[in-house]
Amino acid sequence: MARMRQRPAALALLSLIVIASACSRPRGLFLEQNARSHVEMLAGTIGSRPVGTPANARARAYIIDQLKLYGFEVRVQETDARRPEFGVTARVSNIIAMLPGERPEAVGVISHYDSARETPGAADDGFGVAVSLEAARSFASRERRKWSLFVLVTDAEESGLMGAAGLMTDREVTDRLRAYINLEAVGSSTPVVLFETGPGNRWLTSVWARHAPYPRGGSYALEVYRRLPNDTDFSILKRRDIPGLNFASAGDSYPYHTARDTVDRLSPRALRETGENVVSILGALQDVDVTQRSKEDGHYFDVAGITAVSYGPGAAWILAAAALALGVIAFVRITAAVIRAAGVLRWILTLLWALLALVLAPLAMVGITWALRASREFYHPWYAHPDRLFALLAVVGFAVAWAVTRLGAWLPPRAHVPRHPATAWSLALPLWIGVASLVLWTAPAAAHLWTVPLLAAGLGLSLVPAHSGAGVRLVSLAVLVVVAMLWLRDAWDLARFAVAVLGRMPFVTPAYIYAAFLTAAGIMLVPPFIGAFAPPGRLLQPSLMTAVCLVALAVAGGLAYAAPAYTHEQPLRRYVRAIQDGGALQATWEVASTEPGLDLDVGAPGGWSPTDAAPPASVPIPRFPQSFVFRTKGPSLGAAPAQFSAFTQTAVAGGIEVAATVIPSEPGVVVTFVAPPELTPSRSNLPGILRAGRWRATYVAPTPEGVVWRAGFSTTDASVFQQVRVLVNAGGFPGGDGWQRLAPWLPQDRTVWNSMSIWILPPPSPPIEPVPPLR
Repeated sequence: MARMRQRPAALALLSLIVIASACSRPRGLFLEQNARSHVEMLAGTIGSRPVGTPANARARAYIIDQLKLYGFEVRVQETDARRPEFGVTARVSNIIAMLPGERPEAVGVISHYDSARETPGAADDGFGVAVSLEAARSFASRERRKWSLFVLVTDAEESGLMGAAGLMTDREVTDRLRAYINLEAVGSSTPVVLFETGPGNRWLTSVWARHAPYPRGGSYALEVYRRLPNDTDFSILKRRDIPGLNFASAGDSYPYHTARDTVDRLSPRALRETGENVVSILGALQDVDVTQRSKEDGHYFDVAGITAVSYGPGAAWILAAAALALGVIAFVRITAAVIRAAGVLRWILTLLWALLALVLAPLAMVGITWALRASREFYHPWYAHPDRLFALLAVVGFAVAWAVTRLGAWLPPRAHVPRHPATAWSLALPLWIGVASLVLWTAPAAAHLWTVPLLAAGLGLSLVPAHSGAGVRLVSLAVLVVVAMLWLRDAWDLARFAVAVLGRMPFVTPAYIYAAFLTAAGIMLVPPFIGAFAPPGRLLQPSLMTAVCLVALAVAGGLAYAAPAYTHEQPLRRYVRAIQDGGALQATWEVASTEPGLDLDVGAPGGWSPTDAAPPASVPIPRFPQSFVFRTKGPSLGAAPAQFSAFTQTAVAGGIEVAATVIPSEPGVVVTFVAPPELTPSRSNLPGILRAGRWRATYVAPTPEGVVWRAGFSTTDASVFQQVRVLVNAGGFPGGDGWQRLAPWLPQDRTVWNSMSIWILPPPSPPIEPVPPLR
């Protein structure tokens, strides 16, 4: 028994030593001002740089010049990247830079230099490229390099990860790359989190935990990321079983993929801390065998951003088992002591009263969220100022719990349990045990958020005398510190991130989401807080607390109601497209959003009407997924930025072979070949998929020479091929304003737009009859 008591003390001392030593970790030779200058060139001087555009080529030339200046061997992989699962091909130009080391095996830093069409891409991914370039300069200055270094800057990430798909066809890269760091952005500020790892990442997360000077992230982020409709280049590379670390800036996610993603919005701290982490990890990898492979995926998390912990699945299960076992032991000891002092009936009544508060407080938070939405003209009135909503929900939850407590004061005195911190733990521990067990089953990568606090509580409460108020308070305070380090900052960052992410999803955010999130955090934070600070005796003036609750409700409610739903810095996302079907005199125009109403400026077409149907067209085009869609007929788009220049049909044995040629007159367009209804080619030079009853193959960013689709069909009816169509997709509108080419009647003060023009082109006429097969 004495040895068991010594081990926790030794572990605690070891933890303190680790935390103290983390404060003196060496920083790498990363210069933030250099990285900032790269972002200014890419997102400021060059600007939006979608694949296939002149701006994309300028960005590529700049990056190549910088890497050559640092002494790297640089080549460009130009290839037709393919993702058959989506029926997409893209012409990509990946930058592959190599700095030789003593060994041919290489570590890598990966980012992408293209941007989405609607954004300058300062954060996504000018941030990643800038950090990669400055880390490359710093690494090149090292006197000794055991492993070679790849700096891989991909193209067309924003067009379906096509650059990464092409990169994985490069034999030198796949043969030599042993570990890598991928740099992404879904926000313009800190935190920059390690949110994805794998495969077999145990040894690599240990390097991050020991050497990153600013560790942020945890394996819980993987559970969040799995439930988001997002992917990065990391998703492609991990299929090749190459271990990697995936980092992303996640703070201030409002400008993500919008025109607000500008250089001045990008946080200097995000650049500096990420750069220091990357340089430190690259340096540490020089002393690690990067050729090693492991089947273990590590569990990892940072501790208040000061240090980090990484451990394998075996240790994770031992930790979980110890937490659950000690939790049960502590619950039995504490509850037995409470029952001895108060009686079983009074304890059961207190338990029921606590459950009442636990049910009513979240319901009240859901109700106030619904009321706030119902009283405003917006479905997301908290979008620009989520902190006001969170404050209101916290006040409502506390006020309801307080009201339940005051209601209990009307019970006979003999029904009251004596005030003791052990009472709070006798009620909280079974809940903690249940939640920890559930998370272990459903989201094991996030289990440490519950098992570590449960272990601390179970261990402390198993050792101190249950009747000792001072001892239980001291343990409660220690547990509160543990919970705060694991929960407070990450919960706050995740809550704000969730508002931005859910606000751009194509559905109205359910009213219960944020109440559920705050309830989960409250379940972990409130019990140790009560155990540490709740007064031992009766409150002297409970009416004063009631008055404080009412005032806080009025203030928080007023602030939440008065908050502007959308601002210039936190704008509403809207989507607009125009569809020109063949030679029609008018185009079909659509506007979509997660908020009702149009709010268009003077000059917009008239006759808008709400719709929930797909647009009428000769080719099935999916309906906008947003909750509110409006449609009208408006001005024609004019000539398409690509020409359906040739279409031939050749009779072959058992069928007909077709060849369609499209030549773009504008760079960066997307071309989709659509087969006739009910026909799927038996062979095709471009991969395709069946969607909405029509087989289609997409080619992104064809060269000026054009793209040719050749396919064979097992039919002899040549007339059906007059139903072949070509879709040409381009950003903005012909003659539109600014670099986004937006229509002048689209307001931009508190709104950002994702715009596209779609042309549906029939085969050129007169039709060319099938040529008889050669004999």
